[in-house]
Amino acid sequence: MMMPHEVNLFLFVTNLIIAVLIGALLPIMPILTRKSYLFGVKIPIEKQNSPEAKSMKKSYILICLIGSAVIFALVIAQFVIMPELTLLAVMYFPFLFIILQTAAFIPNWRKAVKLKETNGWKVLESTFAETKSSHSRGNLSDLPWVWYIVGLILIFVSVVIALVQYPSLPDKIPTHFDINMQPDAWSDKSILTVMMIPLINLVMTLILWLTNVMFVRAKLQIDPQNPSLSFAQHRAYRRRMGHSMGFLALGLVIIFVLTGFMSIIPDFKIPFWLMIGIILVVTVPLCVVSIHSGQGGCRIKPKMIAENASVKQRNPSNINNAGISGRGDDRYWILGMFYFNRDDPAYIVENRFGNNLGFNYSKLPVQIGTALLVLALVAMYAWITVLLC
Repeated sequence: MMMPHEVNLFLFVTNLIIAVLIGALLPIMPILTRKSYLFGVKIPIEKQNSPEAKSMKKSYILICLIGSAVIFALVIAQFVIMPELTLLAVMYFPFLFIILQTAAFIPNWRKAVKLKETNGWKVLESTFAETKSSHSRGNLSDLPWVWYIVGLILIFVSVVIALVQYPSLPDKIPTHFDINMQPDAWSDKSILTVMMIPLINLVMTLILWLTNVMFVRAKLQIDPQNPSLSFAQHRAYRRRMGHSMGFLALGLVIIFVLTGFMSIIPDFKIPFWLMIGIILVVTVPLCVVSIHSGQGGCRIKPKMIAENASVKQRNPSNINNAGISGRGDDRYWILGMFYFNRDDPAYIVENRFGNNLGFNYSKLPVQIGTALLVLALVAMYAWITVLLC
């Protein structure tokens, strides 16, 4: 049965895809995390498969699976019962996964802290070996520029086409489409209306580019037990993730460009299945790379790559394992998730759970940036919520 055109099926399918991807990723977080971390607590690698550790991981996985199933059911129920709130659902349902992960993580973090204290486990507090490469940052030349250059070219082309089409556009132009890609909402013709999607596209691309820059520029964290292998893993991991993130950015640019064309080019229509297909094509590679690589590339098995300090790499006993004090100390990790160490010069650090980067929240620029981001998100969410309700 054909649904009413007011129902935005595209948003619903997007919400389902988000729920499936996050719901599938959460339970495998312990597998992606470095073996030296147990729910944000640094432990001896040989203890990762202890009965207590296995029990905690099973508990976390079970909670995530049950919680994800409940959220997935809520996504479907919301669409069936209140389809007019689908846009709000897309905005707010991801927060349910954040709550779910927090609820599953924190109890196990407390258990891990107690387990380490009870058993008197001792670990090296540095998180990377003191080698030339461990202090190196990636160069911007390592960034996969091709994805962003192509994206910017497409945005520029969309702007040119919009300006060319502008004089011939009617006084009302379509700004929303139903499940059959037929217009069901219009706005007054203006330069701002016509340029809105290209502007959003440009801002989104810049944000994704900056995210990739942060990823490339973060300092390497080399495992002192096998620095040569760890260095090779990091290099391969950065290369894979950089291209995956760039591919995602380009895919989103294409989606916005095509959406914008439907508003300014008569009879230009994009099949619904094509939009969904593009989302899947650009999202799946990033998920696959993250899962296959593990945290910092710890699951990658590359060939050894020689560094300039090759003598030290061949003889680990010559390496100064002092590293950066604090990053390997549990005391500087609030709840095992948030790093706070004024003595560490780093602004960006590798998180202790999952496969992502975090910040040193003791730094004033990080605090200001975080506060501004939270305020911007709250303002945006409040505005959209009031507008839709």
